Amino acid sequence: MSRGILQFTDRSEWETQQKARERGRVLITAVSSELLMALLLKQDRLTAVQTFSGGQKSHIGAIYLGKVKKLVKNLNACFVEIADREQCFLSLDALTDPPFLTNRVYDGRLLEGDELLVQVEQDAIKTKQAAVTTRISLQGEYFVLSTGEKRAGISKKLGEQQRKELRRLLTDWQVTDQNGVPVQQEGLPSFGLVVRTQAGQLLRQAWDENRKENREENQEENQEENRRQTPETEAAEVLHREYDALYRRFSALFLQGRYRTCFTCLQEAGSALEETLRSFPAGEYQEVVTELPGIYEELQQLQGQKAFLTGKELRLYQDESVSLHQLYGLSAKLEEALGKTVWLKSGANLVIEQTESLTAIDVNTGKSIVGLGRKSAAETIRRVNLEAAREVVRQLRLRNLSGIIIVDFINLASTDQEEELLTYLRELAKEDPVTVRVVDMTPLGLVEITRKKVSPSLAEQFRRRRGTGEA
Repeated sequence: MSRGILQFTDRSEWETQQKARERGRVLITAVSSELLMALLLKQDRLTAVQTFSGGQKSHIGAIYLGKVKKLVKNLNACFVEIADREQCFLSLDALTDPPFLTNRVYDGRLLEGDELLVQVEQDAIKTKQAAVTTRISLQGEYFVLSTGEKRAGISKKLGEQQRKELRRLLTDWQVTDQNGVPVQQEGLPSFGLVVRTQAGQLLRQAWDENRKENREENQEENQEENRRQTPETEAAEVLHREYDALYRRFSALFLQGRYRTCFTCLQEAGSALEETLRSFPAGEYQEVVTELPGIYEELQQLQGQKAFLTGKELRLYQDESVSLHQLYGLSAKLEEALGKTVWLKSGANLVIEQTESLTAIDVNTGKSIVGLGRKSAAETIRRVNLEAAREVVRQLRLRNLSGIIIVDFINLASTDQEEELLTYLRELAKEDPVTVRVVDMTPLGLVEITRKKVSPSLAEQFRRRRGTGEA
């Protein structure tokens, strides 16, 4: 058995793990013979769900040296062949300037027969071809490098102190100059850098551990020295190693790519399991539990290769009398996640309606203000709205809702309470790994929210994959 890989074989051993319920865990189980499901639980509450195919391999993220086969002027697009008779759609509206051509110097035009690097950003679905982009992006747990721009961005979800420390580290490593612009290398296309939320979280964890150690040691004579030390030293080394590895991959991709033959795959796509696990921030869970031996073996292999699984406990559940699905009550959790009504502890509820153009969420008082006087009712409504705000943000992530979301909260007594609600919503939205923007409250009292679309909603995932069997 590999170091750090733990197993438990029955329910009694599982029960001993319930003492660690505050730690997040990812469960991986089967929905059908073709459809698998990964669920993130935090304090035994369902937080996020992703379905994926156990058999069909995704090509998203793969990088090819392709050839332009046909220009379609009325669509301002072209078809790029990445393998024999395998064509992909490339929109010229999103063309990076310049794309990386290997057969000639780019002159502002893309011509039939041009050979260029492309990355798959959407798999083929039925008769619809896969979509590719000329914006080449390499992702790590803490950083993303991508062509087409010359700037360094740091996650807006991080606090100013974390962002300031990360900017200092990038300058010290000579990754960026004094103006925060990535230092470019001759012979490589211009690139931009994104520092992910997890990088700041790693620093915050290091700071917290350092403060805890200082309190425990109670070394008063070293307090001034400890303040001068950088508590993120080890964390910074982890970040620096990942950036160096990512940059070496980036450099090799372009320096070697210009000499490769057409249709060469320069980077394979990650497995469906790997891409699914990457959708869950590594800091949100400490263990991965599955009842599927094949998935368990793949997890063991990934743990030795991928940083996001470092230090995670992998567990194989093998009690044949009670499935993992039954043990954690996943049927009830999923029924709520796919249902129309969500009940709150106060007795209020949310009614969630998904349409093609937007998602509408209605907050109802239910039984929460029955028998209360006017003053007590006003305060209760305020508290119900704050409780509803927490649940709305949870449901956005759980159901993977995106686009325009309109929330009809219960009418509040004052503009101060409305501002309090909006501020609270914006703070909660920062915890979502996907970009969420709380726009404003309309004159009719409706709160406008937008959430970036990165994958189909939970309802769409189950509906499409149960109906077609496709990933």
